[in-house]
Amino acid sequence: MSTSEDYSQRFPELPFETWSTGHTVSQAGFGCYRVNTHNPEHARALQKAVLSGINCIDTAANYGDGSAEELVGSVVEQLIAHHGIERTELVLVTKAGYMQGRNYHRAHKAEHNGHAFPNVVKFGDGLWHCIHPEFLEDQLERSLRHLKSEYVDVYLLHNPEYFLIQAERDEVSLEEARAEFYHRIQQAFEYCEKQVEAGRIRAYGISSNCFGHASSDADFVSLESCLQAAFNVGGSEHHFRVVQLPFNLLETGAATELNNLGNSQSVLEFAKANAINVMVNRVLNAITQSSLVRLAEHAFAGTPPPTHSDIEAALADLVAHEDVMLKNILTTLPFEEHSRETLADFLTPGAHLVEHWNTFDSIEHWHEIEAQYLRPRMNEAVEAILHHPTPGMDEWIAEFKSKTQELFKLITHHYAVLSHPRLERIHAKAVEMLGAEFADMSIAQLAFSAPRATEGVSCTLIGARREQYVDEIVESMKMQLPSLSRQQWAGLVGIEEMVA
Repeated sequence: MSTSEDYSQRFPELPFETWSTGHTVSQAGFGCYRVNTHNPEHARALQKAVLSGINCIDTAANYGDGSAEELVGSVVEQLIAHHGIERTELVLVTKAGYMQGRNYHRAHKAEHNGHAFPNVVKFGDGLWHCIHPEFLEDQLERSLRHLKSEYVDVYLLHNPEYFLIQAERDEVSLEEARAEFYHRIQQAFEYCEKQVEAGRIRAYGISSNCFGHASSDADFVSLESCLQAAFNVGGSEHHFRVVQLPFNLLETGAATELNNLGNSQSVLEFAKANAINVMVNRVLNAITQSSLVRLAEHAFAGTPPPTHSDIEAALADLVAHEDVMLKNILTTLPFEEHSRETLADFLTPGAHLVEHWNTFDSIEHWHEIEAQYLRPRMNEAVEAILHHPTPGMDEWIAEFKSKTQELFKLITHHYAVLSHPRLERIHAKAVEMLGAEFADMSIAQLAFSAPRATEGVSCTLIGARREQYVDEIVESMKMQLPSLSRQQWAGLVGIEEMVA
C-alpha cells in the first residue's frame, strides 16, 4: 500500500513536511472554503492539484453547506478509480462546530422536538455553534459520508471561540468563561480520542482565528491550555497534533504575539516546540480593522481605468433597461403587491448603484456588495419571474445579465486600479522587512511564500478554484526561500495602517 511518503517521492522538486501525525504533507494545501459541486471547474482544479503534488485537502462541514466535502469525496473517488492515487497518499482535513444552513435547520428542528444538542452557543439568527460530543458525532458521520471515506486524517474543532465571544456579550467573567471553555475543549478531545481508537480519525486539533491574539483578549484561545486539555485526556500519547490559524502580511500575530508559556513564546514557537503542526489560512485575504484586504493584484491593475463617463453611461443604459421590466413586464406578472415591490428592488441593481458606485471603501468592499448583496438578489428575482414566462422575458433577462456584467466589470476595473498603490506599499514594506529574496515576487507570490518560509508553519492553505491557480501555486512552491523568524515578522507589525 502506498503512503503519503511514497506520494511525495513522485514530486522531488516540491517541498514536503513530515508531520507528527506520521503523514508526509505538501507545504501547500488545497483550501475548499469557496468550492462546491455546482462548478465543474472546482473539481478540475482539485484533481489537478493532487496530480501536481498537493496532497493536503482542507475542507469543513459548513463549507458550501456540505457541498465542499461532497466535491472532495467525488474527486478523490475519481482519482482513486482512474489516476492511480491511493487514499493513504492523501491528507484529508475537515472541521466541525458550525450550525449553519442545513445544520442550523436540523438543530432548530431537533430542539423544537425536544432533542436539542447540548451546549449550543446561539450566536445569532441562522448561526449557532457547538462542539459537544453529540454534535461532533452527528457531524463526523455526515463528513465521512460526504467524503466517501472510512476515516479523516485530521479532524478540527472549527472556531470554538464563539463561546468566548458570546460569554463576553453576556458579561460572564473572563475567569469563568475560560474555565468553561477549556472544559468543553477537553470534553470534545475525549470524543476525538475515542474516534482515533475506532479508526475514524487519525489525529485531531483546532482551527481558530484567535490563537494569535493577545493573551488578555477575551476571545484569545491559548494553545498551551488546549495542549494541557489533550494531556488530561490522553497523556503523552494524545493525538492533538494539528492547529489551523490565519497568518499573513497584515495579520502577523501568529509569529509576533507572545501569548504562550508565560507570554514568552508565540503560538508558532510553542507549536514547534511541542510537535504540533500548524496549518495557516487567509494568506491572501487579510482581515484588519474589520475589513478585508485582498493581497493579490487584480487582472485589471496596471491598465488604464475606465472614465467616470464610461461607468455612468453603462449605468444609464442598465437603468433604462430596468425600467422596461418595471413598466412593461413586472406589472403583468401574477404577484401580490408586496412581492412585486421586492422583485422590483432586486431587479434594479443599476438604480441602486447610481448614487453609490464610487463610494465604496475599497475593491474588497465593492466585491462584498456585488457577491453578497447584488448578485444573489438578482439571481433570486430572475428565478422567480421565470416561473411566469411572458413574451420578451427571455430577451430581457439575457440583456439584463449582459448589461449588469459589463457594468460590474467597469466598476471592478475602477477599484482595482485604485487598490494598486496600496498593494505596492505593502509589497515594498514586506520586502524591506523580510528580505530582498522576495523583491521579484508579485504581491500574491510574496503573500503565499512568506508564511510558508516561516519557522513553525507546516502547511500553507490557499484557495485554488481554477487550474491556472494550481499551476501558479506549484511554480511558487519550487522557489527557494529563506527561513523567516519572529524578529523579521515583527517589522511588519502596524503595516495594516497602509491600507487605511
